[in-house]
Amino acid sequence: MEIITHENDCEKRLLTSDYCPNPAMKNCFQTQFFTCTLRKIELCGQTLNQFHVDEGAQFLLMHLTVHNMTNEILSMFKEDFYIKFDGEGPFEPEEEFGVTHQFPDTYALKPNEEMKGVLVFLIAQDTKKIVFSYTEYFDDESEGKTYRLKYDLKS
Repeated sequence: MEIITHENDCEKRLLTSDYCPNPAMKNCFQTQFFTCTLRKIELCGQTLNQFHVDEGAQFLLMHLTVHNMTNEILSMFKEDFYIKFDGEGPFEPEEEFGVTHQFPDTYALKPNEEMKGVLVFLIAQDTKKIVFSYTEYFDDESEGKTYRLKYDLKS
């Protein structure tokens, strides 16, 4: 998995220690209803567009593709996905930050349709590990399986 970090107006590319030749093994999960592929992680520092966060925090962008595998319209919510970092959390994605293709609060995917987008999170600047997760919840409010993608953030 490639991680892009922005430092001093430069772009720096890192590889996680769990890098493998087949990224689908580390960057994708398949639920009963959809597949989710993490295409890229971007560490943006303290500034994102015109927004600035306090010292000790940074913006994290998760570039995803969500593909509906069912024969029905699938309603999705931005808050379906969350992260933990260094054991803290879970934290839901942030509100609108003017990022191109940022996922809306709710969206619907037609059968076999996919949507590419970005989720924005705030994490600690010294974060070493992140876990990106999705937990299935059903109409009867029962909880299903939790899917996790884990990454070490090291330079």
